[in-house]
Amino acid sequence: MIALFLLVSLISFVGSLHPGAVNVAVAQTTLTRSPRAGLWLALGGSLPEVGYSALAVQGLSQLDTQAAWYMTLQLLSVPVLLLIGVASLRQRPQAITPETGSNTNQLFPFWRGLGLATTNPQLLPYWSAVWLYMSQATIGNQPLVPPDQPGSRWVFAVGAAVGAFSLLAGVVRLANRQRHRITPYLNSPWMNRLTGSFFIGLAVWQLIVQVWS
Repeated sequence: MIALFLLVSLISFVGSLHPGAVNVAVAQTTLTRSPRAGLWLALGGSLPEVGYSALAVQGLSQLDTQAAWYMTLQLLSVPVLLLIGVASLRQRPQAITPETGSNTNQLFPFWRGLGLATTNPQLLPYWSAVWLYMSQATIGNQPLVPPDQPGSRWVFAVGAAVGAFSLLAGVVRLANRQRHRITPYLNSPWMNRLTGSFFIGLAVWQLIVQVWS
């Protein structure tokens, strides 16, 4: 279970590396308001990971894993991961712009982050694809996801949120300590290339596993 939590957290961390809307909003809020406000936005931006990953796991866990169409569904995770990877490679970096308006509500960043992440259409298919991949993975002769432990589903969901929040908290720290360097970091295309390559690598590995089995 610890290995599952750490691996999901790592996947979520790497998956959040590309400078998307939540990342840019966290950096923007940290630079224009305060690190505290940036952390509130990071918390709001990571909580939907729990809901979407739990929803993906709950739905897929009800399926007959021996059915032929379930095997087909597993293969469908390959193009999903591949498309997310290609989309990350093609995504243009987003620049930081000053905040407008005079909203000083301390909880406004939290709700802003929650709204940005909740409306992300990639979360549900992404976590569905990751669960399909990890439910077949093994460590030695032991399955990565223990089939007789229902708590593994919640470990998966919490790991998804922890990984995302860790990355966003890192953005807050980086923005606060390295203000003169944060803009080139977010405007650099190499982060999108790294994230896209990671997703494409997962897709290739899932395809190899399915063909081999």
